[in-house]
Amino acid sequence: MINSEYLSKAQDMLEKKHSELKRVEKERRAEILRKFPEYEVLEEKLAKTVGDLVSMIISKSGNTAVTINKIKQENLDIQKQMNDILVNNGYDSDYLKPIYFCPICKDAGIADGDWCSCIKNAALKLATQDLNQSGMLYTFGDFDLSLYSDKIDPEIGCSPREAMKNNLDDCLKFVKDFNGTGRGLFMIGATGLGKTHLSLSIANELLRKGYSVVYNSVPELVRILNSEQFGKTEGDTLQVIDNCDLLILDDLGAEHSTEYSTSLVYMLINSRLSKNKPIIASTNLDMNGIKARYQDRIWSRLFSMRVLLFCGTDNRIKTANNR
Repeated sequence: MINSEYLSKAQDMLEKKHSELKRVEKERRAEILRKFPEYEVLEEKLAKTVGDLVSMIISKSGNTAVTINKIKQENLDIQKQMNDILVNNGYDSDYLKPIYFCPICKDAGIADGDWCSCIKNAALKLATQDLNQSGMLYTFGDFDLSLYSDKIDPEIGCSPREAMKNNLDDCLKFVKDFNGTGRGLFMIGATGLGKTHLSLSIANELLRKGYSVVYNSVPELVRILNSEQFGKTEGDTLQVIDNCDLLILDDLGAEHSTEYSTSLVYMLINSRLSKNKPIIASTNLDMNGIKARYQDRIWSRLFSMRVLLFCGTDNRIKTANNR
């Protein structure tokens, strides 16, 4: 469960949105009554039919059934007149109906005896925002293919620029097809070749679409989880990263190689993939380095994802030299 701090913040957000919608409702009603005073007269007549109906049901007189049907018909006629006023003057028929941010719980925050999905999702997004270590400033539009050589590399059978264009296309397709399920991407390549840029570009696009995304380096996540699991700090990071729509693990292999860190890496990857929840993992290790560093059960899961090989020379050095 997301901790109480995020749930409380999510409730506050929902209450503010609900209050704003109530204000809109009042403004709409005031507008209609100002333009069409007869609408309020019909409202009073409608309320009277409801009162009359209750009285007839309680009285149980001999001709109750006939009278009740008559009152019901009168009620329907009044409702039609009210609807006609709206529709005939260019308004939608439900213009004065209650407006809810969440149609499931009707802004109560509770559904079926538990927190509604609107509260849970809002709390999860707040938690992911706190966990993300980056400002998510990268975009696909800033990805500069001209930094990669257009000369054929015999080892890969094409130019680094062509290879990186294919990687960019794969990342764009990942965003286009994203629905919160699937295996994900495994980015392999030396430092400075654009893995972080493309990972954060994906994160940016999906956050804009309303998905919850957690981006962090594996060494930092190991540190955070270690601190929480051994009671040094409070938090529910494991719950957040297990339930977010997309988990991005940067710098895989840079964490200290211990039995504890390896077990955490396995848990993070296996937990999500077993639930068909996507991961993007990136590493500076080459394929041999990955297999040497991790057990079969880890690298086999990594290579079950779509593998993107990054090639070329360090773009950060190029960019600095160009300045």
